[in-house]
Amino acid sequence: MGGRRQRPEVMDALLRWRLKATVVLLLLALVSSGIWAEEIPRVLTVQEAMRLAIERNPSVAAARSGLDASEAALEAQRARRLPTMTAGVSGRMQQALGRPVTVNGETITTGRGVTETSDMSVNLRHTFLESGRTEAIAAADARLDVTEASFADVQRALARNVAAAYYSVLADQEFAEVAQEAVRSAELTLELVEARIEAGTAAEAERLPAEADLARARFDALSAENRIWESLAEFRALLALPPDEQPLLRGELDEVEPVDQLQQWVDRGLERRPDIEAQRHRIRVAELGLQQQRIQDGLTFSVQGQADYGRWTGVTGDTWMIAAGVSYPLFDRGSSARVAEAEASLETSRQNLAELEHSVTREITQAWYGLRDGGERVASAEAALRAAETSLDAVRARYAEGVATIIEVTDAELVWRQASASLVQARYDRVVAFYRLLAAGGEELVEREIAETFEANEQ
Repeated sequence: MGGRRQRPEVMDALLRWRLKATVVLLLLALVSSGIWAEEIPRVLTVQEAMRLAIERNPSVAAARSGLDASEAALEAQRARRLPTMTAGVSGRMQQALGRPVTVNGETITTGRGVTETSDMSVNLRHTFLESGRTEAIAAADARLDVTEASFADVQRALARNVAAAYYSVLADQEFAEVAQEAVRSAELTLELVEARIEAGTAAEAERLPAEADLARARFDALSAENRIWESLAEFRALLALPPDEQPLLRGELDEVEPVDQLQQWVDRGLERRPDIEAQRHRIRVAELGLQQQRIQDGLTFSVQGQADYGRWTGVTGDTWMIAAGVSYPLFDRGSSARVAEAEASLETSRQNLAELEHSVTREITQAWYGLRDGGERVASAEAALRAAETSLDAVRARYAEGVATIIEVTDAELVWRQASASLVQARYDRVVAFYRLLAAGGEELVEREIAETFEANEQ
């Protein structure tokens, strides 16, 4: 009997040591890393996590590079309105080969001379008029608008994913706390069983269900601990942190705010969402592309001018030229086909916008109802947990008096564990639904949260 009583205590000490070691390792990773101390806060709020993700995640850097490319493309199109100036210098030295040549029956030897030539010129060109140039510049400007909106959408999606990962870590930490509470509860039950066995009011066999329940609780506690590390790995990946840097998170699963009516969220989302804005700009790009193709399919005009000034082997002078032209495709099936292609592309862009608006409306609706139902689920889970706690206390009291079986006690403990886990899950689902709704509605998650953090720090 003494050996059986020692084993739960040893296993419990080992489990407590592992859970404490997890926290200690997280603290040591922060304190010992000088780089981490300089660049990343020791304790991250969800707001700081979003900011760091936007600063470090490669997807944002890639989107920013695309934005730079679009800006350069627009500048290149605008440069078509400006003149171009080039300068050139060249020189050549040539020596002729002396050789005998027969002329009219006489043989003479050509001279071995050296000739030198040099050219230096400055060229100025300008296109005064070119059909389709204005539309091409406007199209490049619209493409830049597309890229800017897409860049904002990348940040929006990343902030939403960071919030979900952040609260997933917090939820797994609470799951681990629930699992540890379940271990302590199972230990209490086993102590109650052994007390009755020692008192002679319970059979030796009743220890087996209690020990099995304790072993299951310990196994669940270890699994919950491992899930924390898995969630942290996902969180670190979003923030582009090295595997050996372990952030500490500070937050609660109850960080939600009251929200407006569904239709207001839908209206704001359709107006503010950057992906919808990007699609509207794509329609503008398609419209300008169709205009350019129609211009190329009709009369096109061009007026160009050129002036040169230079010195050519001792002669200095200048030249200039002005040219104007007009053209019309008398027979070009490819040109008319390109017009039809541009028309179809425009219609596709419009239909894509309609589809995207339906998708956004559905996303906002699901998130809104998810948040509303989340509040109801939390309230229901809290009531269920209170009932499970009351039932567990009552069953234990009845078992102590000998009017309930050990199976009833372990069943009540299982119900209590499930109720506790359900409450954590409901709170997690609610806070994630809140951030999903903010993101789906086009809210500025990062700016909003950072501003709130700064205000709180000032207070």
